[in-house]
Amino acid sequence: MRKIKPDVPGVIAGTVLSGSATIWFLTDHGVVGTDDLGVSAALLLVAAGIVGLAASHRG
Repeated sequence: MRKIKPDVPGVIAGTVLSGSATIWFLTDHGVVGTDDLGVSAALLLVAAGIVGLAASHRG
């Protein structure tokens, strides 16, 4: 059997889109202020990347 490789461009695109949508949603509704945006953005993008990589390994 062939080993399934993760779709890296798809994971990167999904990470950027889901992370930016989440950041927009949280700032639009006042959950995260613009002063805290740098750290929050980094954490959300890392979390989205981990979820995307985990999902891409499924068969």
